[in-house]
Amino acid sequence: MNASTTEKDFENDVEMLMDRVGWRTIYNETEGLPHADNNACAQADYDRKLALKVDSLIGFVQETQPEEWAKIEGLYGAHTRERFLKRLTDELEPHGERGGVLNVLRHGIRMAPGAQFKLCFFKPATSKNPDAVARYHANRFEMVRQLRYGTLPDDLNDSVDVALFLNGIPVVTMELKNNLTGQRTEHAVKQYKRDRSPKELLFKPSRRALVHFALDSEAVQMCTWLANGNSVFLPFNRGNGNNGGGNPANSHGYRTEYLYHDILAPDSLLDIIQRFIRVEYDKETHAMKKIIFPRFHQLDAVRKLVEDAQERGAGHNYLIQHSAGSGKSNTIAWLAHHLQSLHDTGGNPVFDTVVILTDRRNLDAQLSETIDAVEHKRGVVVRVREEDGSAGLREALNAGAQIVTSTIQKFPYICSETKVSGRRFAVIIDEAHSSQSGKANAKMKMALMDRDLDPDEPWDDEDEMAREMKAQGHIDNLSFFAFTATPKPATLEVFGTRDEQCKRDKDGMLIPRPFHLYSMKQAIDEGFILDVLENYTCFETYFKLAKTIQDDPKYKEAKANRALMGIVDWNPAMVDRKAQIIVEHFMNDVEGVIGHKAKAMVVTWSRPMAYRLYTAMADYIKQQRYACQVMIAFSGTLDVDGEEITEAKVNGVSETRTAELFDTDEKRIIVCANKFQTGFDQPKLCAMYVDKQLTGVAAVQTLSRLNRIYPGKRTFVLDFANTWDTIRASFANYYEATELDAATDLDVIYNLVERLDGYHVYDRTEVEAVVDVYYHEPDQDAVLRRIEPLLQPAVDRWGALDDTPKREFKALLRKFLRSYSFITQMISLGDEELHRLFVYAGFLVKKLFLETGSTPDLRDKVELEYLRIEDKGTQAIKLESEQLHNGGANAGVAKEEEEERLSVLIEHLNDAFGAEWTDADKIIKACADKICEDDDFVAKARTNSMGDLRAIFGDVMMSALAAILSDSQDMYEKFNENPDAYLRIMNSDLLPIVYRRCRTGE
Repeated sequence: MNASTTEKDFENDVEMLMDRVGWRTIYNETEGLPHADNNACAQADYDRKLALKVDSLIGFVQETQPEEWAKIEGLYGAHTRERFLKRLTDELEPHGERGGVLNVLRHGIRMAPGAQFKLCFFKPATSKNPDAVARYHANRFEMVRQLRYGTLPDDLNDSVDVALFLNGIPVVTMELKNNLTGQRTEHAVKQYKRDRSPKELLFKPSRRALVHFALDSEAVQMCTWLANGNSVFLPFNRGNGNNGGGNPANSHGYRTEYLYHDILAPDSLLDIIQRFIRVEYDKETHAMKKIIFPRFHQLDAVRKLVEDAQERGAGHNYLIQHSAGSGKSNTIAWLAHHLQSLHDTGGNPVFDTVVILTDRRNLDAQLSETIDAVEHKRGVVVRVREEDGSAGLREALNAGAQIVTSTIQKFPYICSETKVSGRRFAVIIDEAHSSQSGKANAKMKMALMDRDLDPDEPWDDEDEMAREMKAQGHIDNLSFFAFTATPKPATLEVFGTRDEQCKRDKDGMLIPRPFHLYSMKQAIDEGFILDVLENYTCFETYFKLAKTIQDDPKYKEAKANRALMGIVDWNPAMVDRKAQIIVEHFMNDVEGVIGHKAKAMVVTWSRPMAYRLYTAMADYIKQQRYACQVMIAFSGTLDVDGEEITEAKVNGVSETRTAELFDTDEKRIIVCANKFQTGFDQPKLCAMYVDKQLTGVAAVQTLSRLNRIYPGKRTFVLDFANTWDTIRASFANYYEATELDAATDLDVIYNLVERLDGYHVYDRTEVEAVVDVYYHEPDQDAVLRRIEPLLQPAVDRWGALDDTPKREFKALLRKFLRSYSFITQMISLGDEELHRLFVYAGFLVKKLFLETGSTPDLRDKVELEYLRIEDKGTQAIKLESEQLHNGGANAGVAKEEEEERLSVLIEHLNDAFGAEWTDADKIIKACADKICEDDDFVAKARTNSMGDLRAIFGDVMMSALAAILSDSQDMYEKFNENPDAYLRIMNSDLLPIVYRRCRTGE
């Protein structure tokens, strides 16, 4: 007998799986399915106009709340059922920021005369109240197959494959497809978009069903807001097991069975309804904007973190590596509220307070709003604003606030003023990086640690050094939950998990891993972010420098090269050429994307360069009469020809409104200097022009500003400073799970001390004397004055060293300070002598001044002969995961450079950046000179835009070219070696050069 593989067979399997987890199946009597003798028949019970299973709903209320039902029955008599349904359906309609199905399920309804009804009962936090447990088990979970829902003439006979009802209220619908019939999840999505009218009450957002799943046996998609063809379905998959999209194979059944037993099981679904789903409203109109249902990785991360914290209690670290575009703010908000209400198996709170930390003010404000939106109960969330200062943080902590949001910088000022004995804290860190292992982090631990943990050594009896040492390593009353998309080695080692799943390095040490992963690869595969490396264009600069003086002085190569490159970078022709490339590319290739709303960012390496490039771009846009406006973003002030320039002055609005102004349709390009490269969320940003060297985390964070999705969006990167290989290497560390190549040997700190001791710069008695003053001087104003002379002997000994050991010692001392801070975040060393050296070294390193020498000014000694910026082409940079190198014990001391003659330095630079273009630039320069001898053309250039000149320039150029080639046999022979290449270069480069010379007279 042949096995049946129809869609109905797949539905039967789904029914079986749902039955196993606690759903009672109700059949549509007209379908002739088995078990048609069920007492509650689907279509008979389902009221299409109300979109409710009325008998089930009324039965639940009467069974669980008879006293409340009696109240309204005494008032309404025979009309009780009718009046109850009217009141309920009124409340199921959203009214501003109240009402709607989610609000009704969470909070119930009230009606005269003083009756309060719960429409479902959520699982109590503990089992101590048997009545609450009994009410929870009274919930009715009913699954209806082939539910006929239609009320409109053209869908009266339409049915949805599966509808899930909670106490008679529909909460989930599903369309199922069987792969073996040629149907897939995408067909179910099309069915929702084409055949499931959002005018039907069952599908209206926030009125009835909260989420709609389209699925087959391999993949799942979901949608919370049906809008015909505009419905947005998102992947709801676990990941394929290799950090990409999809689902792993299931040896026991379908790949999508997790949906039934992990997500839609009654306990799980009720938890999602109670504590995850949220409605987002417009701030001004209070109208609904979107309904947020947790994506799988968000739900999975929160639940696994909560489960582990419940099982193990406080005192543990967790690293959550979630890609940009992962919905991190929502994940943090859900986690915070779950941890705040978490109880252990004995019914005791696991944490008393949840502290959420960021290191940037704008992120603190955004995150606080999201956290507050999850639960509107007043007093649950206390945001310590900037104007509240550290005193506001101290008051919130001492008052026992349930959830506190703050920046980490406030802790050093209050670490000795908190009263937190006997309390446990969950600390959630947003954008965790190695900076979290510095002094602010140590002071934060001191502020939150339970000072009564060690009864044998009372906190009040300890001196300050003993208190600092107690704050090392893991603290029993503190758990850290660190979120980042780009963990550095120190971040992984401080917060990462070490267990049997970890790999080992060559020395057998466990290499820490993230506790939970949502990779960049998976986010791209699932369409939550864009692949910003898909359309990556690199430019290369070619030039030739020439010495203009007879002398040939010597310089150190690194500093001289910086000066020589500055001559190239600051050359007006270079700035203007980049401005032209950027503007022309934007107007020709980017401007029309996403309905002419596309925006671009220019990333520069300094504030002065940002302003120069901004000015050149603004002038070029004006000359070309382009409908485009450019802005600037930088901090502080610039002196430009005696005028004070600020971001606010240039843009015409305060710095706090720069991002808001950029969001308007007119503002299209923003030129940035060390600003908006992290934490800036602008979905309409389609292009980035990079004029700054980027590596590692900086490259990933900067370019990831482009990855936000927007309908119809494509991305473009034009890079003047980096190569495809350097960008590929930067992203490869964070494409999948970030892995270290080795774990830190904790004994490295003692190796460093042995090396430092070997220089004989300091004496142990001097260390003791400085530390004694630091911790025990009663007059705090006198501390620095007393420490200064105690440091001088070591400073003098260091100053007597030769240059190389002098540099080595300072580099090792800095390495020691960083390593000690980092290692003592992982473990408590308990080494008082080492801690004393750490304190002493922190003072000493500030007194060791190295003569670095200034960058020489070579502008009057060198000039730029030839210059070219060549488009090297566009590639899609393909990524493969690579291990992140974890630095060892070496201090990485740079060797002192020998001096070299200027002529040799220029020769080296010319060899690297331009010999092959010398002939081409000679021809271009000669051609430009010839055109500038044409008085008629010069006059036209001075009174017309560059765009207006394009129509006549081709003939002018060819005439000039013919003239110079007839005058020079060498140029004629070079040109004829590759005439097409020369003409291509001249057509793209020559007009801007000539136009500028004509306008400026240079």
